[in-house]
Amino acid sequence: MKNETTYLGLIVRVIGSKLFVELSEDLPSSTPIIGGRLYKVGQIGSFVKVPLGSLNIFGIVTMVGANPAAQATDNFDFPYGKRWLEIQLIGESIGQQEFQRGVSIYPTIDDEVHLVTDEDLRLIHATNNPSSVNIGTLASSDSLPAFIDIDKLLSRHAAILGSTGSGKSNTVTSILRSITNGTFPKSKIILIDPHSEYHTALKDYAKIFSIDDDTNSLKIPFWGLSYNELALILFDKKQAADSTQDIAVQDKILEHKLSIADNLKCGAVDKENISVDSPIPFNLKKIWYDLYNEEYATVNTKQDISTAAYFIEGGIERKGDWKTLIAPQFAAPSAGAAAPFIFKQTKILSSYLNKLQGKLKDNRLNFLFNIDDYDGITLDIDDLLSEWLNHDKPITILDLGGVPFEIMDLVVGLISRILFESVFWGRNVPGFGKQRPILMVYEEAHSYLPKGGSNQTVTGYASRAVRRICKEGRKYGIGAMVVSQRPSDLDETILSQCGTFIALRLSNSQDQGIVNAAMPDNLGSLSELLPSLRTGEAIIVGEAVKIPSRVRIPRIDPRPDSGDPEPSVAWKDTSIEKPEFSKAIVNWRKQKIEKISITK
Repeated sequence: MKNETTYLGLIVRVIGSKLFVELSEDLPSSTPIIGGRLYKVGQIGSFVKVPLGSLNIFGIVTMVGANPAAQATDNFDFPYGKRWLEIQLIGESIGQQEFQRGVSIYPTIDDEVHLVTDEDLRLIHATNNPSSVNIGTLASSDSLPAFIDIDKLLSRHAAILGSTGSGKSNTVTSILRSITNGTFPKSKIILIDPHSEYHTALKDYAKIFSIDDDTNSLKIPFWGLSYNELALILFDKKQAADSTQDIAVQDKILEHKLSIADNLKCGAVDKENISVDSPIPFNLKKIWYDLYNEEYATVNTKQDISTAAYFIEGGIERKGDWKTLIAPQFAAPSAGAAAPFIFKQTKILSSYLNKLQGKLKDNRLNFLFNIDDYDGITLDIDDLLSEWLNHDKPITILDLGGVPFEIMDLVVGLISRILFESVFWGRNVPGFGKQRPILMVYEEAHSYLPKGGSNQTVTGYASRAVRRICKEGRKYGIGAMVVSQRPSDLDETILSQCGTFIALRLSNSQDQGIVNAAMPDNLGSLSELLPSLRTGEAIIVGEAVKIPSRVRIPRIDPRPDSGDPEPSVAWKDTSIEKPEFSKAIVNWRKQKIEKISITK
C-alpha cells in the first residue's frame, strides 16, 4: 500500500489515542492530486486513516512539524530533518459500514497512515439517521454536506461561540431554519433575543412576543419570582436577611395569596402549603394602595383603618385609586383628643412605598407588572404557556429588547424557571415535556449568564435557572443552546455541560483558552485554528456530530439585524439634514421607542 498516492508514512509512536507519524521521504508532493482533486498534506484539522485489513481507523491532524520542533512531541526525537504529524484518533469503520465514534483496536508502530479522500469523507459523514439535519457543507469540500444530530443537540446541550462579525447570528438562524424547515412539524424552540435581532430573519418561522407589540405583547408574571428576587427589583434589596419593612410587605403578599388559593383557574391549592415565595398571583398595585393607607391614614376611630378620614374636596372623598396608582389623601389629624387620629405613629414604609410606586409606573417594566389579566382567575400560567407554545410556528421569539439591563438576569431566569418547572411537574402530561421537547436558545448569553454571578445572594438567578436546565433538562424534555461572543465571561458550569461546540472565529486568547479547555474529544488543539476561520466558518465538535468538522454555514437572507453600520454609505446620505432629536428625547423620557416609518 506504500505505492498508493494516499500513503503518508508510518506510525513511530502511540500514546493512548495519540499517534506520531513519520512522513515518508518518498512523498511525491505536499499537495498530491488524487482523483482529479488537489489535497494538502499535513493540514491542521484534516483527516487521516490507518487501514488495518477491513478496519479503517480515522484520526485528525493536530500538529505538524520537522526535527527542530521535535521537543513539542513529549521529547520524542525524530531523526534529523524528518517531518512528522501528530494525530488524534476519533473513530473507525469496517469496510463500507457507517462510521462509529471511538476506537476498538489501537494501531501500533510501523502501521501505515494514509490521506483521507473525498470518498472516505463521504463515508464518514454519510448518515441515514432520521434525527440528522443538514446545516452546511464541509469547508474542505463544498460537495459534502455537514449534518448535526438534533437529538444530541437538544439533550446534551450546545454552545455557539464566535467574536462579533464572525457570523454567529447567521449560524444561529441557519441552524434553527434547518431544524424547522418542515421535517419536524412539531418542533418547538424558544429564542431569548435581548437585542431584537431575529425579527426579520425568522419572521416566517416564528411567533414574536415583544414589549412594544400590542398584538403579541410580551408578559411575564412577576409573581413567579420569590420575595427576595422581587425585592431586588422593587427595593434594591441585596441582603438575605429581612428588615421590618420586608416583613410588613411579605405579610401583605401572603394575605393576598391565601385569599385567592381556593379560586385559582388551574385548581385550588391547600393554604397550608402556601408561602410568600409560592408562584401564586397577587395584586402588587393593591398591596401598594393598602400599605399606603395604613402608613399615612388618619382615622375616626383609633386603630381601625376602616374608619379612615379621607380629605374631602368638592364634596368628594379623595380615596385615590389603586388601579391608576393615585395615592389617597387624608384629613389632617386633630391637634387635641378629638378625631381624626393618626393611624400609625411610626412611618417605616415611606421609602419602600415610594420605590414601589415608581417601579409600578415605569413603562419599561409594564411587561412584568402591568399584567392585571394574569390574576390567577382570568388567566394563569397555563395560559402563558399556551401563548408561547400552542401556536402554528415552530419558533417562539421572546424579544427582550427594551428590558432594563439591570433586571435582565431576573427576567431570563424567570422565563427559564417557568418553562423548566412546567416540564418538570408536567412530564407525564401528553404532548408536553419529553413527548414534545423544548430547545431554549440563549442569545448574548454572557450578558446574563456571567462567570461567578451565582455566588451572590440574589443576582445570578438566570445562571442558576439555566444551570438546572443543563444538568437535569434532558430527563424532562428541555435543552439549552447558549450563544455568546465572550465565552471567557460565561458561567463555567453551564459551558461545561454543553456536549456540542460550534466555534466560529475567536480573536481573544482568553476566549480561545476557554474553548480549548471545554472542547470534548481531546481536540483542544483545534482551538488554535479559531483566529483564522473565515466569516461563516465554524469548527463543530461533540455529541451532535459524527466527527469533529470544519463547516461552512450558508449565508442566510434575510439576515439577522446584527450587522455593523456602514459609515462609508451613511456619511454620504444627505436625504435627512436635520434629524428630529426631540423624538429621541421623548422616547427616552417615556421609556418607549415609537415606531416611525421613514420616507425619503
